[in-house]
Amino acid sequence: MAEYYNMILNEDELHWFFDHIIEKPLAYESYMIMLACRGKKLTDEEREYTKVGARGEMMREELIRCKGGLKQEWNFDIYRQAFYTYNCDKRSLLTTAGVPYPEHAMVVYSVVNPTNEIDCIEDTFEHYNNERKNLTSAILRGSQPGIQDHLVKMPKVFEHMKSCHASHTSRRIWLDFDLDIKKEYRVTKVFEEAYTELYKAAEKLFGIGNFVIIKTNGGYHTLVRKECLTFNPNKFLKEVYDEAVATGFTLADYVDEFVANDSSHKSKDGNNITKRSALIPTPGCRQYDSYPIVVNKEDFD
Repeated sequence: MAEYYNMILNEDELHWFFDHIIEKPLAYESYMIMLACRGKKLTDEEREYTKVGARGEMMREELIRCKGGLKQEWNFDIYRQAFYTYNCDKRSLLTTAGVPYPEHAMVVYSVVNPTNEIDCIEDTFEHYNNERKNLTSAILRGSQPGIQDHLVKMPKVFEHMKSCHASHTSRRIWLDFDLDIKKEYRVTKVFEEAYTELYKAAEKLFGIGNFVIIKTNGGYHTLVRKECLTFNPNKFLKEVYDEAVATGFTLADYVDEFVANDSSHKSKDGNNITKRSALIPTPGCRQYDSYPIVVNKEDFD
């Protein structure tokens, strides 16, 4: 009997995420989601059996656009459809060893800001032309290894067309602050204290209704409306730590990493801004053996 992956664990949670976070994409925009297997969640025996490396794998990207041509239809059914493609027959998604991925190590990620399709097309054409030039050069040199290498790479241009969406943000609607709690401190009390300090600092700097706090397996993602961020993102990080100290809780002792994922800022020594997309584990969808949840929904009632 066929076995299927189960990636949507709470559809109501996913629906709330869609209603409050995901804005309708413009005609030239799309949203990207991706399925990953995290090597850190596998035992040595599982890594050997599956051939999944310690860093894990990004297995399958999906793009979500409006439907209906000029009508530009957009609703939860259209958005949800892409996530259900991950609930596939396990035989259709195998590791390099030819075995299914262990579900307890899998995560469904979402890029919360829309991507620019035009930029992605330009990026893909540039990537294709580079590969074509390299192939032509290998042929002229008579390099058989080079020819074989680039013949393998050429069909992967279509994979690049999808994967490059993560680096071509169209509109920056949300800024993501990612707080990871040290593994040895991932207990209820520390999670509660961390949430309290995050919430107090966010309410003070951004105002209720302008931020969403998502509890994940290892900490919290705090999404803040871009128009509310009129200062250096590091100010929010400092405010969280200062609020904690004021209450006698040394949050920094329990945090592994606390950064602003901001695709418009370059990383600099001495700050905690990283240049990467606002990529988060998707509320309601699998993150290992559970799913992320939005913990301040009442702010939007």
